Amino acid sequence: MSEQREKLTHRAEELRDQRASVADQLKDVAAELWRDGLENVRELGRLTGLSRTTLYAALRERGIEPTDRTDR
Repeated sequence: MSEQREKLTHRAEELRDQRASVADQLKDVAAELWRDGLENVRELGRLTGLSRTTLYAALRERGIEPTDRTDR
C-alpha cells in the first residue's frame, strides 16, 4: 500500500469514528430535548437530522417510550 493510500485510509477511519461519536451526541441531545418537553419525534428529527426510526430507537435506548401518551 502506498504511503498516500495509508494516510487516506487512516483519515477515513478517523472520520468514521467521529461521525459515530456525533451521531451518539445527537441522540443524547434528542433525549434531553424530549425530557425538556419537546415530545415531537418529527421536530426532533428536523433539529438533529436523525431519522424518525433512529430517534424512536435512541429514545427507547435511553429509557423513553415515545409512543406513551399518558400524562407524565
